[in-house]
Amino acid sequence: MKKLIEILLVAAVFFSLGMYVGQDKDVTDTKIATVTTNIDQSDAKVDVNIDTDTKVIKAKAVKSKNLAVVYTFDKDIEEKYNELTEHKVQTIGFTLTDPHKRVNDHYKEKYGSTKLDFLSFQSIVNDAKIKPLLNIDPRIAGFSPFNLLGYKKLNEKQTVVTHLMPEAILDMLGIEDKKLRVAYINSFVELDALIEKELGGTKSYIEYDKLADKRMMNFELDFDRPVDLTDFVDDFQEKFEETFEEGGYLIAGYYNFKENGEDTIPEYDAFWTYALCHFKFSYTVFDNEGGRPSAGMFAPCSMYMYIKKGTNTLVIGMPTLANWGATLKIDDPKRAEFIKKLDIEIPSLLKSLGAKAVANENPLMKKAGIVTTVTKTENRVEKTTVEKKIEAISIPRVVATPSTAGYVEKDFISAYLRGPLTTISQVEADLKNAGFEVLGVHDIDKKGDLTSITFTCEGLKKMASEKNKGFIGVLKVLVDDVNKQISISNPLYFAKAYLQDDFNKVIATNILDKLNNTFEGLKNAKDGMEFDDLSGYHFAMSMPYYEDMEDVAKGDNKKLIEKAKASGSVVFELILNNGSSLLGIKLDNRTTKFAKKIGANNASVIPYTILIEDNKAKILAPKYSLALHYPLLSMTGFMTIATVPSAIIKDCKKIFQ
Repeated sequence: MKKLIEILLVAAVFFSLGMYVGQDKDVTDTKIATVTTNIDQSDAKVDVNIDTDTKVIKAKAVKSKNLAVVYTFDKDIEEKYNELTEHKVQTIGFTLTDPHKRVNDHYKEKYGSTKLDFLSFQSIVNDAKIKPLLNIDPRIAGFSPFNLLGYKKLNEKQTVVTHLMPEAILDMLGIEDKKLRVAYINSFVELDALIEKELGGTKSYIEYDKLADKRMMNFELDFDRPVDLTDFVDDFQEKFEETFEEGGYLIAGYYNFKENGEDTIPEYDAFWTYALCHFKFSYTVFDNEGGRPSAGMFAPCSMYMYIKKGTNTLVIGMPTLANWGATLKIDDPKRAEFIKKLDIEIPSLLKSLGAKAVANENPLMKKAGIVTTVTKTENRVEKTTVEKKIEAISIPRVVATPSTAGYVEKDFISAYLRGPLTTISQVEADLKNAGFEVLGVHDIDKKGDLTSITFTCEGLKKMASEKNKGFIGVLKVLVDDVNKQISISNPLYFAKAYLQDDFNKVIATNILDKLNNTFEGLKNAKDGMEFDDLSGYHFAMSMPYYEDMEDVAKGDNKKLIEKAKASGSVVFELILNNGSSLLGIKLDNRTTKFAKKIGANNASVIPYTILIEDNKAKILAPKYSLALHYPLLSMTGFMTIATVPSAIIKDCKKIFQ
């Protein structure tokens, strides 16, 4: 009886202290976070001494800290997890910034195999709670946004949803401010309550013994501040992205803290974060034999950058990858060596951009430097003088018989009709003379090298007047000064894709004939696909179809249109025969940079179209639309614009806010 009492008392101590022992290397193992009497486990040690005479139990935690909270489910809950991250988290103030669902599909396509049934990185952030903390210590952005990870291994029934614990995050960042720590820890309470409510599952924790010796990489870059700070920011971001992409990294995410909602960080002129991914590294660590998918809680790596108000210093910070190895005990030689490699490589790339390493300390505690402002009038003059003044130059027109481009040949159809370069005014005149209505002319890039001309006609409007078919209401001509050509959207290609079973071959062919008769010398673009594949097209497994549209706003149709126009972003408006409206909107300058990265000649996807119908504003899922407009784009190429789909959605939502 005495022995039984002692055992029960020991068990009570374990439960009251919340000690989780018996942890194995990955969270799908059943021993993780299970309370047992085996107190000799290496991951969490507890000394328990019993004084049998006084019946006093003395318990002392040698070292036991929670790295991550884990929710385990004995079934596949991928759909519920997607619903949680894409919709439910919004109800408590979180935003899904850059969704990356089913990363394992990309692994399988690129490397030929995967050990995972699904692996999704869903980065989220709560602006209302995080932005005020940036005013105390900007290093908090080192894990803002953070990943709400979901995964399931092949041939296993368990699904895991997990995220880093806020206390562990603060310790890795080196933040000790008590007020900030309390506020940041509290910011996770609602999230975990929501996960438990919506998903349920068994809750447990991953523990760590020690942190990495070097937990942060910190840099500063001094620059000559121009009158318009965006000139520097745009130039630096372009150089940064090119440098890291050439180094084998993907820009997997981008979040601008100064862009959304009320500006609660006025002491910063600029503040953004990048999410970096090294694809080979992620596959090596998370997947294949011995893979550690739980390490995905650290991914993608967040690198923050900011410029304090009125200063000429760009501050850069990022948690080291050594945090992964130390806390999760990643001791496999190949994976451990890869971690060391990236922790050397990333600082080297930053130094190549002119950044200098500094100590990991709260930069707000440092004395502000002297501001240097440089007026670069030559750059501003260049922007105004280069602006399409060559329009006055007359380019001789090619005299030829009518073209026969754009038709189906051997089951293949081109997405575009390419022709010799001509002026914007000439294209407008030719369209009008042929009976088309020009709706808008829009410069896609800041230099004016790419100009999109949107047009319509009665045939297009007729096809577009069925429910959810409005996107075929317009076509575009791209005046491409980069490739010295014009590119015209092929009505057969896009009508087949957008109308699907309702495809009207007669109307689409008549429009194509008219374009061939109007613009001489047109030829088929190499970009295209098999004609019959268009009606049910999607880029790859788990990627959206035509019908998987995104709702970007809801409300009375008229009020939605008024709000959109008030934003100043509407390039054209087309009222369809059924009363629905099609709007073309300009995208943010940063968003449009994808065009030159993956192919300026197909940039007529811009301006992006919004269909306002049945008291909803909806857009084609960007992953669908981009793939349709860039049919030759590979999976690797798609990954180089990983941030663009969510950026397009964000730009479209913004005009209704």
